[in-house]
Amino acid sequence: MSQRHRILTLLGVVAAIGVLLLAARPLLIERQRPGHLRAAFDAEFHTRPDGYPGLAEHYDLQFPDTPRQMDSGLMYRAVADGAVDVINGFATDGRIPAYDLVVLEDDQGFFPSYDAAPIVRRDTLEEFPQIEDVLNQLAGRISTTRMQELNFEVDERGRRASDVAREFLVGEGLIGPDDTLDREPVGRVAVGGKDFTEQEIVGEMMAILLEIQAGLRVDRRLNLGGTMICFEALRAGDVDLYAEYTGTALVNILNREVIADPDESYRVVARVFREEYDLVWFAPFGFNNTYTLTMRRTQAHRLEIHSISDLAAYLSRPGE
Repeated sequence: MSQRHRILTLLGVVAAIGVLLLAARPLLIERQRPGHLRAAFDAEFHTRPDGYPGLAEHYDLQFPDTPRQMDSGLMYRAVADGAVDVINGFATDGRIPAYDLVVLEDDQGFFPSYDAAPIVRRDTLEEFPQIEDVLNQLAGRISTTRMQELNFEVDERGRRASDVAREFLVGEGLIGPDDTLDREPVGRVAVGGKDFTEQEIVGEMMAILLEIQAGLRVDRRLNLGGTMICFEALRAGDVDLYAEYTGTALVNILNREVIADPDESYRVVARVFREEYDLVWFAPFGFNNTYTLTMRRTQAHRLEIHSISDLAAYLSRPGE
């Protein structure tokens, strides 16, 4: 190839790159213009009154594009990688610190408390009354930070939920390292759970305790699905117990207004569930898995977004 030919070829390549950059320039401007952030939420958050619909109304929160629906297991990686900018998170999720994300302050107190506790069929409790004392040993033992750490062990380190649950129980002195159901079972129960990591961990904790301390054979029906699937399975007797959250029970199951006081919220759901459904709430575990809005820490700091009100104000800025 001649010198002149090489020069002409090089100029052609440069020109082609220039055309591509000019074509991409509107996309770069689109991403950088003030007020333009992309959101992704899971299916329940998209529709629940204590999720995006209520939050958007409460804070006058308007994203320029309709938030995408995304599986909760994918959202954290998507926001960490920059595919989206805002997701709904969960306060106990270990991926928040793992991916250097930040939780925006709910400065207007929209989200209710989501204190987790076992709920049990009354007829199951009448047949096996020892269940209450056994499971109430977990009351107040699992802080929000501790639950975040347990979730991290499964989600990021790839450990089995059953191993993480057993390790916790051993560490708390509730079982011995080698304890198993070593006698003839006195009965059989089914423990259910929703389809995410935290529910699998606490489901395993309850199952292990019921096997070792209550002498029950336990069928694990974990990862059943969403809230209403688990609730209806409990009512139908397909499971005998599972872990539910006060805020979810109040708003999503009972269709009631949010109660700001967490103690009052617990009293209301415990009373109504017993009176209307013959379901008994035990004492809460100790952690509050409230909804959050979550962003990359570096981006939130750069845009000076520290609260949900800050986010709403940023989104209301006119584009350039």
